Amino acid sequence: MKRSNENENDFISENNEKKRKIIDENELIKKFLCSNFYIDKTLLIKDFIEDKSSIIRVITPSGYGKTVNLNMLRYFFEMNYKDENNNENKKFFENLNIAKETKDGESYIDLYQGKFPVVYINFDDIYLKKSFDETIENFKRFVQKLYSYYGNIKNENLSDYEKEMIKNFKNCKANIYDLKVSIGILCNWLYNTFKKKIILLIDNYDSLILDSLNTPFFNDLYSFNQELLSNIFQKKRYIFKSFITGKIDVQFFKPFDSFNYLLANNKYNKYFSVTDLELQKLLFEFKLENKSEKFENYYMDYLLQNGFIEKSIPKLLEFEMLKKEYINNNRDIIWTLFIKFGYLIIDNNKLKIKNKEIKEFIKIKFSNWKDNLYNNFKYSEIIDLFIKNYDEEKIQEFLENSINKENYSPNEDLNNWYALIYSLLSLNNQYVIVTKNNYSERNNIRELLYVHKDYLDRLNNNYENNNNSNSNNSNESNKKNDQFSPYLSEIFYITINIVHKECEFEEGCIQALDDNEKFLFNGLELKNIYNKIIKFGISVCGNKCEVIYEINYGNKFKRKEMATKVYCGENYDDLYEKGYYFIDKTRMINKLIEKGNAVYLITRPKRFGKSLNLKMIQKFFEKRTKGDSKGNDVFDGLEVSKDRKNMRECHKYPVIYLNFKDNQSKTYESAIMYLKSKISSQFKYQRKKIDFKKLDTSDQKLWNKIENEEEDMNKLNESIHFLCQCLIEKKFYKRKCIVLNDEYDKIIINSFENGYYETFIGCLGLELKTFYSGLNNIHEHTLLSDHLFYDCYGFTESELKKILSHFEIPSEEENKIKKDYDGYSCGYGNRIIKNLYNPYSIMKFISNNKNKKDDRLFKNYWFNSESDTVLNKIIKKNEFSFKKDFLSLLYGNVIIVEIKKILTLKKNYLKDEVWTVLLHSGYITLSDKEGYKQNIKEMDDQIIKLLLGESKLNENDVNEDLIKKYKNNQSNKHLDNNMYYIKIPNNEIFNCFIAKLKESLKNKIKDDNYINNFINGLFNKDIDTINSNLNDYLTCLSQYHLFANEKEYENVYQVLLMQIFIFCKIYGLSAEENSGLGRYDFGFPNRNKEKEYILIEVKTCKSENCDDNLLHKECENAINQIIEKKYKMKHEKNGYSTFINYGIAFWKKTCRIEMKINDNEIEDPSKKNYNNDSNN
Repeated sequence: MKRSNENENDFISENNEKKRKIIDENELIKKFLCSNFYIDKTLLIKDFIEDKSSIIRVITPSGYGKTVNLNMLRYFFEMNYKDENNNENKKFFENLNIAKETKDGESYIDLYQGKFPVVYINFDDIYLKKSFDETIENFKRFVQKLYSYYGNIKNENLSDYEKEMIKNFKNCKANIYDLKVSIGILCNWLYNTFKKKIILLIDNYDSLILDSLNTPFFNDLYSFNQELLSNIFQKKRYIFKSFITGKIDVQFFKPFDSFNYLLANNKYNKYFSVTDLELQKLLFEFKLENKSEKFENYYMDYLLQNGFIEKSIPKLLEFEMLKKEYINNNRDIIWTLFIKFGYLIIDNNKLKIKNKEIKEFIKIKFSNWKDNLYNNFKYSEIIDLFIKNYDEEKIQEFLENSINKENYSPNEDLNNWYALIYSLLSLNNQYVIVTKNNYSERNNIRELLYVHKDYLDRLNNNYENNNNSNSNNSNESNKKNDQFSPYLSEIFYITINIVHKECEFEEGCIQALDDNEKFLFNGLELKNIYNKIIKFGISVCGNKCEVIYEINYGNKFKRKEMATKVYCGENYDDLYEKGYYFIDKTRMINKLIEKGNAVYLITRPKRFGKSLNLKMIQKFFEKRTKGDSKGNDVFDGLEVSKDRKNMRECHKYPVIYLNFKDNQSKTYESAIMYLKSKISSQFKYQRKKIDFKKLDTSDQKLWNKIENEEEDMNKLNESIHFLCQCLIEKKFYKRKCIVLNDEYDKIIINSFENGYYETFIGCLGLELKTFYSGLNNIHEHTLLSDHLFYDCYGFTESELKKILSHFEIPSEEENKIKKDYDGYSCGYGNRIIKNLYNPYSIMKFISNNKNKKDDRLFKNYWFNSESDTVLNKIIKKNEFSFKKDFLSLLYGNVIIVEIKKILTLKKNYLKDEVWTVLLHSGYITLSDKEGYKQNIKEMDDQIIKLLLGESKLNENDVNEDLIKKYKNNQSNKHLDNNMYYIKIPNNEIFNCFIAKLKESLKNKIKDDNYINNFINGLFNKDIDTINSNLNDYLTCLSQYHLFANEKEYENVYQVLLMQIFIFCKIYGLSAEENSGLGRYDFGFPNRNKEKEYILIEVKTCKSENCDDNLLHKECENAINQIIEKKYKMKHEKNGYSTFINYGIAFWKKTCRIEMKINDNEIEDPSKKNYNNDSNN
């Protein structure tokens, strides 16, 4: 690497040139902070000045001359603050390369040298302490020293605030907020004082961050650094140029106009390395030019060091040393024998194979020996722990046992562990070990790659001569081993880290995993080569170790496209094994990992993904049994895998999974037998995953009793706790148990419904504390309040769009889907998360319609998925069909009700308790104040009168004001504790309610066709059918249903009619609609004939002894009111030409209906089907 104007003979012809003034070289070395000698890099000054960016950032490792170069820049640019005309540093540059450079006829020295205020900061000078506060105190002293350097500079041009701040900095009295702006204030001070822009030099800007990586205050220090640097560069008016150096590339400077230069392939590279020409000059200067070949060989040996074995070879002194017993106890003598027999040669303690012919011979013999060892000694099972099971505990156990057997010297810990792992993995001939070109660059770390031969070519065929006899190249096009997917190339990366104490094991593993986060290996970026990198961090100390693995993904990794098979079940294994389409909900796992140890109680309606999510959690966390590699790629590419630290938790825990969903126990005895069977199954399942013989005899005995269902009640009650103790305390697992309980309340509800609740709970104590310790730490997540898992159950709108796009459902269907299956909400602090879709209904809809082009089937999928005795009982016990607020809810309104956070099981719930049951069962959902206000604004006057409980309001200003006042009061209503806005979420639930309400009325009505016949009569203009069926329907209703108070009100009968119209889903129904000169009671189009519109006015007979004549008069009054008030006017404008006007008069449990069509005569009923007996 040399400049275009460099000549290789420049240094030879130097004596022919006129010698320039030479200063004392030792003075220059001291000034620029060099080690032993200085290589002229002053042309960096020119490139720095000419660079278009005002902020330059160069990233290189330690020892590449960053500090020397920045000190050189400092002394070139920095002015004499006491005397601007006296340039003391000029002499250092007059004999250097920059002196030759000119710009527009003037030298760079004359133009720029000593012309600027300079601020130089080296973050290496700030020492990391044991805490954040102590480190900040160090920084405070650093700032004090920095300001003291400029101590004699006047500050007359500054504000009082700046002067006070400078004083504080000099006296070391600044607080943390002041320190964040300290450098910016210094720059501004120099700028204002000298009226010149400054040169800002920042060396090792990331030093503090790197040093604090594994400290508990890393985040605080990171934020401090970020704010400190942001405050410097937010206002760049005082900066002429800034040069920044560091070891890693982070995003501090992204918002600013900076240009980053990494070590590889950039124009500043020549200033942070030694070029070929510079090396030759150095050799010439120190009279070493005749040793350059030796110099090059040193570097070549250094690069190829992993191809040799460095050993101290024992001498063969006597024949006794050739005996098997001696060789077994003194393994190093084998290498002496290899030398003696001519296979190896030794050069400076480096063992090498003598020639290629012997290399091939050894390769064949060694390969055969390894095959025998691999197959006969079951080492294949141990290697599978790395490449298939990722079994941390088993790997640790094997390594510790092996290192003990070999009796390695404690002084060679790291190399011995490295050799052991290398030797083990090299036995599998399907894999190749790739080592670092320079494994000694860090004394506490050893690294290697483990690559299947089918994927070795991805390393560019650079490893044929690797120190591994298996490194035969194989094209990736070769036939793949069955265990490999053609869509996924993977590699194993093993990092060994030595620690000083066993208590540092876990931290040591994490350090190993965090090491080399960019996955650079021998100059290659592994993430650009492989889809999947399984990294093992192994920390070692003496004869003990610990192992943690994580999974990383390549930059080009993409999960395989999902199938179009729709899944509506609850087993997560089916999704993967049978290739179903699914929505990624693994963010729930992210949240569980982030929150750490806790007990969660999550409640959701049926078919909302509870079981599927629990099986997903089990699949992710549960450690698999020996030899089970199926499912290694289940979570590849899903949201949980995007953070590699999440994957450190994958497949590592003992998981106890209980599901009580299938419990149908009718008696106490059968419930106990059911529990014993469930728990027994779990013990049998866990036995297969452990070495049962390692348990104490007493524990084995109790385990067998529980497994054989022979335990007494006390032991059954403590069985899960006992199981957890066995799994953890006996060190089968190094992580605590995860206990998952699906449908935990099903067995309790069954006991209540079948009459043995008190006995069951009393004898068994079957509450959550049976399964979990720390009951007080339970975190409840319900539809009322869930800030954590609100988007993990049900589909969000974005998820729905993904589904529709995947199955090519047109976007125009989205509104219909929204009306039928959307509308669920979940509490989130003081607000709600809206627009959650019923997942079961959506997937069922997709399943039934994915291949249809039109005529898509919208059904009540969710409601029909399971029998629902809860809703049946609630409707039956509470007479919901006659409750005003419930009718308002059915009419599409938002209402305010009390929802109890704690609900006790009971046979008959009070009205307020019913809302709680309905909410958690999914039949109603939360709304918010905004939705409530909008609903009040749009609410029909008829509903308002219903809610007011008043008689029908006359059409005058007073009653208009009353309705307006009601709306205002409701809009401004403040919610008391436990009061919530609720609504029916969607059409599917509305249809469900209607079906259940109709069903509940069958038992009260002799003929359940009364309502349908009445409605058909209205559309068919059959006055006799209308009268007979409505009167028959009234006779079926109890006095309570019609008269909540002693008086009879029109409003009661209007509610009755509204109920009928809602049940029958009358299209276009309007109530209390303004038209003409007033408001009619009900109106809707005639579904049997176009251009016909039905208008209904309701009256009640006020007489104590009402008869048929009085009812007839009320009917006439009603019809005349329709005509005189011109109620048809609004609908005439909409194209209707025929108006069927009904007058309906009620008295107690009888009624009369008359009809007038346009200008025709009023039609009377031919039969009287009402009963004047008010007692009926």
